[in-house]
Amino acid sequence: CFSFSCQMYLFQPGVCRYGRRLECCYGWKKNGEGQCEAQCTPGCKHGECVGPNKCKCFAGYAGKTCHQDLNECGLKPRPCEHRCMNTYGSYMCYCLNGYMLKPDGSCANSRTCSLAHCQYGCEEVQGEIRCLCPSSGLQLGADERTCVDIDECVTGKNLCPFNRQCINTFGSYLCKCQNGYDLKFVAGKYDCVDLNECDAGVRRCSDHAVCLNTQGSYRCRCKPGFRGNGFECSAVPEAPVRPTIPDPERIKNLIPEPAATEAPRGRQQPFDYEGEVYIGPEEEQRELLPEEEQEEEEEEGGEENNQLGPRGDVFEFESLYGPSTEIQEIPLKPVQEEFILDCNFDQGACEWVQDKSDDTDWSVAYHERGDQYYMAMSGLLGNDRDVSRLKLLLSDRAQQGSFCLTFDFRVAGEDVGTLRVLLDADGYAVWEQGYSRAQGWQTELLTVAWKEEAPESIIFEAQRGSGVGGEIGLDNVVLTSGSCQVDDDEALF
Repeated sequence: CFSFSCQMYLFQPGVCRYGRRLECCYGWKKNGEGQCEAQCTPGCKHGECVGPNKCKCFAGYAGKTCHQDLNECGLKPRPCEHRCMNTYGSYMCYCLNGYMLKPDGSCANSRTCSLAHCQYGCEEVQGEIRCLCPSSGLQLGADERTCVDIDECVTGKNLCPFNRQCINTFGSYLCKCQNGYDLKFVAGKYDCVDLNECDAGVRRCSDHAVCLNTQGSYRCRCKPGFRGNGFECSAVPEAPVRPTIPDPERIKNLIPEPAATEAPRGRQQPFDYEGEVYIGPEEEQRELLPEEEQEEEEEEGGEENNQLGPRGDVFEFESLYGPSTEIQEIPLKPVQEEFILDCNFDQGACEWVQDKSDDTDWSVAYHERGDQYYMAMSGLLGNDRDVSRLKLLLSDRAQQGSFCLTFDFRVAGEDVGTLRVLLDADGYAVWEQGYSRAQGWQTELLTVAWKEEAPESIIFEAQRGSGVGGEIGLDNVVLTSGSCQVDDDEALF
C-alpha cells in the first residue's frame, strides 16, 4: 500500500497491517463509518474507550470502568477554600457565614452576605444576595436561609437499580442491596448478587427442617416424619393401632361357659303386662293367674334344657333385652393446639409473598428510629386505584381452627387510599380502613374462623387513592390460637 490515502489510513489509531491488508488491530472493531474503534469490556460507564479495555473517565469519576465517584474534596490542593461537599460525579463549595462564594471556589468577605445570615454561605446574582445549598439533595427552606433535605427515595429522583433499595441521607442518598442480596465485585463491577442464607448461617429454619435457597430469600421445608411451616416442625403422630378382629369361623365353634342368671330386681315402677298392671315392691304376695303359672313352668323347664349335652353341643341363646344394637362411632373434633406465631417482617417466622397479579408491590420502609422496617405503599408512586397485595401463607398449625389476627397499620395522608384484609385471593374483604383522623399507628384485632374449608392465606390489599403523598403502612402481624378476647360483638368470618 503506497498510495497517499492508504498511508493516511495506516496512521489512524487501531489500524494494523497484515501482509498487504490493512485491518483493525486486536481489541479494535470497525464502526459504521469504516473507522477502527477500541473495544472495552464491560464498557466505560462514565467515560470513553480510548484503547482495548482502557477507559478515559469524565471529570468527577474514577475506576477501571469509570463507575466510581471521585471525591474531589479529598484531592490536594483542595478545590474549595472554606468547605467542600462531594456529590455524585462532582462537588460543591460553600463559604462560612459572612463570606461570599466566588466562581473559582474561593470565598470573599461580604458584609452584605453576613447580614443575610445564610446557613451555608451566599452568592450575589445581579446585585441580589441569595443563600446557597451545597448539594443538589438540599433545597432552601421557607425562610430562604437554611437548607432542608430532599428525600430522593420518596420523590423518585434516585438512580438505584432495581435490585437495590434507596436509603436517604442528609443531602444525598445511598443505594443498598435489598434484603437477601450482598454487594460483590463481579465481572469488573460491583453488583448485588443473591446471598445464600443456607450457607451463610443466617437462616432460622427448625432443627427438623432443610433449608432451600431462593433468589433473594430462602425457604424451610420440614424433614420426612415432621410437619409444619419449616420454621416450626413437629413430629407427625403415629397412626393408632386398630384392635384385632377375631375370625368369625373361630367364634362359631366356641363353647360358652355356663353362668347363673341374676335374679330379677323388684319392680319399682308400674308396668303393663298384657292388660294387667303391677304396682308395689317385691315382698307383696298375690295369686298367680293361670297364664302366669304356665309361664313360670316354661321358664323352669327351659333352665333344665339349657344344660350342655354329653357331646358338647352348642345352643343358641336370644338376648333377654331384644335384638343387638349396632354401635356407632361418633367422630370427635381434635383439640386445637395453642400457639402464637410472630409474623413480623424483621424477625418473624411466617412466609410472606408478593402477589404477581396486582398492579404494584409493597415496598420496604424504615421507622423513624431506623433499626426496624415495615411494609408500605407510598402515595407518591403508581397511579390512582392501583392495587398492591401482600400474602401471608398460613401454616398447618394456623389452619387447625380459629385464630386471632393482630396487626398494626396506618393510613396517613388525605385520599391516600384504602387498606383491606381478605381471606384467599377470591375471598371477600373481612376488614377495611380508609382515611382516618389518627395519622399514627393503630392496632387492630380480628377473629378469623370458618365453617368448612380453612383458608390458605391472608391477603393485605392496599388500593391507592387520588391523593399525592402519605402512605399506607403495615407492621407487627401476629397470629394467636383461639378467638380475640375483645367485646362480645366481635366478628367471625
